[in-house]
Amino acid sequence: MDSSVKYDDNYESCENMSKQLRNNIIVLLLAILLSLILNAANVLLPFMFGPIIASVICVRCFHMEVEWPFWLSQIGLVLLGVQIGSTFTENVIFEIKDDWLTIVLITVMLLGLALIIAFFFKKIANVNTETAILSVIPGALSQMLIMAEENKKANIMVVSLTQTSRIIFVVILVPFISYFFQDSGSNRSAEDSVVNTLTEALTIPNILLLVLAIFLVYVIMGKIHFPTRQLLAPILVLICWNLLTGVTFTLDNYIIAAAQVIYMIRIGIQIAKLLDQMKGRIALAIAFQNVLLILLAFVMVLFIAMVSDHSVNELFLGAAPGGMSQIVLVAIETGADVALISSYHIFRIFFILFLIAPLLSYFLKYRLAKDSINKKS
Repeated sequence: MDSSVKYDDNYESCENMSKQLRNNIIVLLLAILLSLILNAANVLLPFMFGPIIASVICVRCFHMEVEWPFWLSQIGLVLLGVQIGSTFTENVIFEIKDDWLTIVLITVMLLGLALIIAFFFKKIANVNTETAILSVIPGALSQMLIMAEENKKANIMVVSLTQTSRIIFVVILVPFISYFFQDSGSNRSAEDSVVNTLTEALTIPNILLLVLAIFLVYVIMGKIHFPTRQLLAPILVLICWNLLTGVTFTLDNYIIAAAQVIYMIRIGIQIAKLLDQMKGRIALAIAFQNVLLILLAFVMVLFIAMVSDHSVNELFLGAAPGGMSQIVLVAIETGADVALISSYHIFRIFFILFLIAPLLSYFLKYRLAKDSINKKS
């Protein structure tokens, strides 16, 4: 009897695995097909939008249960990190250090705009101050969720939905705005445009050495709970490689395309599932705060561009309140300075983690203690 039950369980488990593998293959093939069609039609970011559309079709229209392998999407992110890191040449690094004031200014102003928008988000969504603030701060999703869990007054469901749904607005609005202000080749990356591809510049031992170094740094960062290590580990390794060897390269186009597809399928699945939760008053508040933050960031950089040497597109992509991985894809497509834009986002991550998050934590604890005293009295 027991052996019969075990056999049935094993059979059902194998059947589920087979179904999951089939669904993943269908999503992947559809993503590749749509990406190639969009690319042939000269649509902006075909290998970004192709997987998103494919995932939404499979989940929403075909009602398929898709669980895209996490490790596969992480490989895509690591490859994007390699492409970002490869742009940090010695000349670029020395030029970026002169932009520190603009980087700090845009970061502080963006966070200031987010806090102002939090006031309106609070009114529209009918949530408390704690929930509103944790919902609108861009650039540190995991940290905001941890703080929402720790704070008794914050609504973690609203914070989680608001933070994760930002990607929907980022992948639609940011490329659209960037397209009309894309660079015509006057940026730093254009100056170094004659760069060999990875397969041309490196030998197999070189590639294996880089893979090993990235893996070791990735593991070490994981042990100390370092944020966004999927991007920062390869960026750090490639910066060291560029400075020590002087052998610069860019990833082959087909590698960049493959990285986008296997990463953006996961993002597409997230978007498809989030659409079910975007309802009523909270959906209106989420749409309002995300669209307004992106548009205000754009207006902000229009003024900064008047006194800056950088283009509107580069400043906007540096200020855009989205994940670095998605923004960098737009930067590559529109000919912007990938290294400079990455610097804005890397600085924002550390600025939020080491300054804003502790201050915010202190503020929330203060409010909680104050409310507790008021209740007792």
